[in-house]
Amino acid sequence: MEDLVSVVEKGHFARAAEARNITQSAFSRRIKSLEIWAGTELIDRSQHPVSLTPAGRDFLPHAREMIRISYQARGEASEYARIAKSGVTIACLHTLALFQIPSLVAQLRRDVGPFEASIIAETRSIEEYLESLINGGSDFFVCYRHEAFPFDIDEADFPRIDIGTDRMLPYLAADGARIDFQSAEGPAIPYLEYAGTSFLSRVVQHTIKSVPFRSRLRGVYRGSLAESLCTAAVSGLGLAWLPETVVASNSRARSLECISEDWQAPMQISAFRAASNNRAVVNKIWAALAGRGQDPSGPD
Repeated sequence: MEDLVSVVEKGHFARAAEARNITQSAFSRRIKSLEIWAGTELIDRSQHPVSLTPAGRDFLPHAREMIRISYQARGEASEYARIAKSGVTIACLHTLALFQIPSLVAQLRRDVGPFEASIIAETRSIEEYLESLINGGSDFFVCYRHEAFPFDIDEADFPRIDIGTDRMLPYLAADGARIDFQSAEGPAIPYLEYAGTSFLSRVVQHTIKSVPFRSRLRGVYRGSLAESLCTAAVSGLGLAWLPETVVASNSRARSLECISEDWQAPMQISAFRAASNNRAVVNKIWAALAGRGQDPSGPD
């Protein structure tokens, strides 16, 4: 049902699929499954931009209401998962949950005093993360941001604080064969790539457009997690763009070397909350983040 709302808002299957972080073919299959469940076509595909059929126009408000109720129910149920009433729930990417978030929580506990933290590291769309903030499923959403892929988020409803930085850098096992990275001509370079339409995948794809050897990259390994690609690079499988913090925090990654900082992708680490969330512990932590943040309200 969220897919249906997305395609109505975007007016285009490809843009809606990108917003939902899935491939267009998978998105189309999900819309078709919804139509089969509803018993009729909901999308008129004969027009561009696509529009709703009469049945779809009647169905849409019910879909929006069912989405709202489902998130409300999940928010109420999630209260039972809280460690304590004084605790907070932080939603984030898996990579941030492994390295950045534990350090952040430790620092915040020193700044504001003891509190309990529950970490949810799941792959969701931006819309799902924001809905979770609104409905109490999480108190904070911490993510990477890159200037080439700005989020369409109203910061009046979801205030943002930039709390750190990271960089995607190209790494290769130091004991591997010497490779000429300055030429577009030459032997193929084994390449470790991110799967699907994940945020890190998009950042790397944007970055390699400017590298001279991009036509020589040959995918030999694909994974959805930066930690998996890091282990593959340590094992000598090929070249991978990795978050600098992942490499720095992995003792085995000392065998990796950055081939050049010229082909880096700087990323901001940002925290979001719902403006409507007025829990005392949330306000206390937010004030501490603002005190150590780089730019509490600056533009993307």
